[in-house]
Amino acid sequence: MTTTEPNRWTDRRSDAVSARKETYEQLRRASTWRLLAATKAPAVLAILQSVLPSGDRRLPRSELVARVGAHLPLLHDEDPAVEEDGAEGDDGAEEGGPEARSGRSAAEYVDGWVREGYLTRRDDPQHTETTFEPSPATIDAIQFIASLEEHRPTTTQSRLQLVVQQFERLAQETETDRDVRLADLQRRRESIEAEIRELAEGELMLPSVEASTDRLRDILQIAAELSGDFLQYREDLRAVDLHLREQILSPESSRGEILEQLLAGDDLLGQSTVGRTFTAFFRMLNDPAQTRTTQELVDRLLERDFSRTLGRSERERLANVFSDLYEPAQEVLDVKTELYRSLARFVRSQDFRQHRVLLEALQEAQGIALSQKDEVTTRAPFPLELDLSRVLLSSVSQHRLKDPTDPGAPAEAEVHDATALSIEVLQDLVRTNDIDLVGLTGNVNEVRGRSGQASIGDVLREQPAQQGLASVIGLMFLATQFAQEREGSTEIVTWRELDGNDYAAKVPSFFFLDDVPVE
Repeated sequence: MTTTEPNRWTDRRSDAVSARKETYEQLRRASTWRLLAATKAPAVLAILQSVLPSGDRRLPRSELVARVGAHLPLLHDEDPAVEEDGAEGDDGAEEGGPEARSGRSAAEYVDGWVREGYLTRRDDPQHTETTFEPSPATIDAIQFIASLEEHRPTTTQSRLQLVVQQFERLAQETETDRDVRLADLQRRRESIEAEIRELAEGELMLPSVEASTDRLRDILQIAAELSGDFLQYREDLRAVDLHLREQILSPESSRGEILEQLLAGDDLLGQSTVGRTFTAFFRMLNDPAQTRTTQELVDRLLERDFSRTLGRSERERLANVFSDLYEPAQEVLDVKTELYRSLARFVRSQDFRQHRVLLEALQEAQGIALSQKDEVTTRAPFPLELDLSRVLLSSVSQHRLKDPTDPGAPAEAEVHDATALSIEVLQDLVRTNDIDLVGLTGNVNEVRGRSGQASIGDVLREQPAQQGLASVIGLMFLATQFAQEREGSTEIVTWRELDGNDYAAKVPSFFFLDDVPVE
């Protein structure tokens, strides 16, 4: 009788397969997988790729809905009651209604794609309307479909060459043995000298047109993958920001160190893995010398004979290979900067203390509820009376819609009672606001020299207030010292503030009869 001992190798392999299956089950719930597996994936991907091309990947809601509306027949080809394009069937119209017969509207499709993670909603302060852009999941899905469509092999000689070159460069840069490094440099110098001799003797060896074209297309494909990572950079930075906020609110001891670093001005977002990676990329992209050298190389490649075998779109991508990266890279930098400032305000304003108190209260309530779950049934009466919430119902037609482009009626001017300003108050204002008294003295003397005398209003009419209200205060200060006041008389002075708005004030009448000494 024989017994079969357990095969440890088989068990380990079975565990690895099970773990991989669990990983794939989680990925299956991700937006990229669900989009590719949707029934209407061909129509959805084609529409998103068309309405949000690479050069116009952020649109206001109204324009996006209008563009999607032009392709609605593609989405209505199948039964609208059974939707698997990214929005559930209950988001559609009721069965039997006119909307069910004609299919859902473009706005409903857009809202469904946002809920499913195919589109990302952005509130841009530069636009009065919410903007939308493809999510990282949609970009990944489009790139995956494009790779299937092109059928370009990845096991090419040029790609292998790129890998070997990067291995060689990394090995040389990280070599710690001085002798080995010197020997490598010597071999490279001998190779370069041999190539110089061959060129001097008239030998010019060029790769074939096919090999050069393959290498160029591989480089363009790598560059295209760079532009698709910017959206993911932004999402990763937001995830790091959320993780830092959670650590600040956590009761663990690590929060003290994080608070100290943030209060000291440390950029924890920039010190994260994604922050360091992007910062290094952004510096290289914006290096003037590197950019100028790279653009010269691109221009030289465009003049080569083999580049003429490229398609029109490929030549455009080559010409703009780096300029197309500047705008999305700047957007990522803006997001990183805004997240850093928001996190710093969150800490310095002590708002995190209020959040922490609220979090502790919620956790305490949850703990009490869990401790009583086995003693109190769900149907047990609870001795607590709560007033029902009420809401005032009214017709939609009673509400006036707000027009974002209408500035509205100007607010009434606020009138303040006039008060006398002492010389001490004016001195304090001049000292604390860094007023240019030397420039104002020159303006007073120039205006007075032409007309013999000058009031504060005369000076402001001929010499505009460069510092806004601060210039008016400075003239008042000079007038109290070097001008003659006309008792009981006032004048209206006007000036334009630094924000572009015009202001007016009533001040006592002072007249400069002599030049103001320059101090």
